[in-house]
Amino acid sequence: MFNTRFAMEAATALFTALLGLVICVGSARHGISWNEQGPEAGFFPFYIGCMVLIGSAVNLAQAVLARRRLTGHFIDSGRVRDVAAFFVAIIVFAVLVSLLGLYVGIALYLPAVTLWKARLRPARAALLGLGAALFFYACFEYAFKLPLPKGPLLNLFGLY
Repeated sequence: MFNTRFAMEAATALFTALLGLVICVGSARHGISWNEQGPEAGFFPFYIGCMVLIGSAVNLAQAVLARRRLTGHFIDSGRVRDVAAFFVAIIVFAVLVSLLGLYVGIALYLPAVTLWKARLRPARAALLGLGAALFFYACFEYAFKLPLPKGPLLNLFGLY
């Protein structure tokens, strides 16, 4: 019963709705309006939480409307290995980030996964990893002024 496609769609929508609600409540405690210096600390996360709530409601409504088509098992025994492999890859990514920093972790993880599962050519995979790492670096470090863990390799180059 709980391994049906509908059950998993509904459970995922309810879980993401709960996450959105937690984000909204936590953000509201930090202020979600504008003051004389600009937006308060909870302004941006609050509206992200609202978007997550709206998306969750849409996903739940789509699942309910398509309930008759969402029969059968959510995942068959042949696909469990693929899901487990991606879970292990995410754990490896988390370890990479903790040891080498976010940007180096992204630059290594994305090419590895796209070579492995998407069968991208090595040059394209490397370009994807480097491009994504540079994009996130520019977004977080310069656009948002939000320093994220850079790790020992970037510290060697003077990027703190």
